[in-house]
Amino acid sequence: MRLLSRKEEMILLAVWKGQGQAYGVSIRAYIERMTGQKWLFGAIYNPLGRLVEMGLVEQVESEPLPEPGGRRRNLYRLTEAGKQEMIKVRTLNEAMWADVPALESDR
Repeated sequence: MRLLSRKEEMILLAVWKGQGQAYGVSIRAYIERMTGQKWLFGAIYNPLGRLVEMGLVEQVESEPLPEPGGRRRNLYRLTEAGKQEMIKVRTLNEAMWADVPALESDR
């Protein structure tokens, strides 16, 4: 079993939060907001492409944007396998954090 990288996990979560309307710019904006760090588009699109290849995310083309010359966006959404992978990741994270001794900030 291949574990997702932390970057893949964050992108998977951003796609899920987008509820079928996630696209590259919105995924990047969400991750930047959550991490407080700037992300290059390559840092988003490369792992996103792997998630598509793994069958965890699917890419669909949107309708043209409602503006003159409106272009289409590549939207991303979780597949059923992606949802199952998110459940595995959350279960693993919860197990890893269970019974951890108090950290300095917990006191």
